[in-house]
Amino acid sequence: MVGRKIISFIQEITESLYWIQGENNATFPYCHTYLYNDDVLIIFDPNCGKNRLKKGLAQLGKTLSDIDFVINSHFHIDHIGTNYLIKKKSAAKFLIHEADRIAVENFDAYVARYGMDRQLEPQWRATLKMLGYKEMTPDQTFNEDELLPGNFQVVHTPGHSPGHSCFLKSQILLSGDIDLTSPWVGNLSSNVADYLNSLKKLKKLKLNMILPSHGVPIFDNIPHALDKFYQRFLDREEKIYNLLPNHPVTLDELTKRLFRSYSKNQQKQLERRQAFFTFHFGKISCLNFLQHLELNGKVKKIILKNEEYWEKIE
Repeated sequence: MVGRKIISFIQEITESLYWIQGENNATFPYCHTYLYNDDVLIIFDPNCGKNRLKKGLAQLGKTLSDIDFVINSHFHIDHIGTNYLIKKKSAAKFLIHEADRIAVENFDAYVARYGMDRQLEPQWRATLKMLGYKEMTPDQTFNEDELLPGNFQVVHTPGHSPGHSCFLKSQILLSGDIDLTSPWVGNLSSNVADYLNSLKKLKKLKLNMILPSHGVPIFDNIPHALDKFYQRFLDREEKIYNLLPNHPVTLDELTKRLFRSYSKNQQKQLERRQAFFTFHFGKISCLNFLQHLELNGKVKKIILKNEEYWEKIE
């Protein structure tokens, strides 16, 4: 365990890197925020909560106006929701991976990535606005292996989103939503195969610590933690496969089977985190795992009476 000095609710990770714990234990719509305070002031994923961010900066003798760069790991609202506030209060430059650029600069493109139906989409749009979404054109986009301000190296890790990226410096990885908790691919732009390949990429790195956007930082036995998270994907996929009956089933029917298989406590946690969008996110997650199973020749999609069904390939 690396020694860390605690300043209020901010923890000093290194001499120039700080962790502000996200509100509500960094569950949606919040995330952990990391501050790099050296020759420049960089904020990684600033959505820890507006008051926490301001107080955290104050502990370092800084204000929002002092921020030089905001670097987002990906486009999701629980990471970008505070961007516009910082833009109004500072001259900060905003950076995100090129593959997620369209979602932060175009609201319709953002919404389309979630595949909401006509009933849910208006509620989702209103929720996003309430949580702080505003169209913004990034000042800079980045790609794999680029060096960013502060000498952080981009490690492009698609899967959670097309542009999801981690940031590496001195064997410390800011891992975004590769948080080693529960696999989340509940977005039409998520991709299980990409996610698994990204985890394989991270397993090749020599790391001393992983600093995620949710969950808790990992300082010990990192290879084991990555292996365990990888296995969770395989276990989730196997569960979905085993829930397929011996006859064609719709995506809605399969998702209901999956939700019924959860414990009451798991169901409550899902409801608390994602409100009435829970079933939709679960359905899209199921779809992404089915598409990966299809890619591996284990299931196939068929059309019956103009409706999509899924079935096992025996």
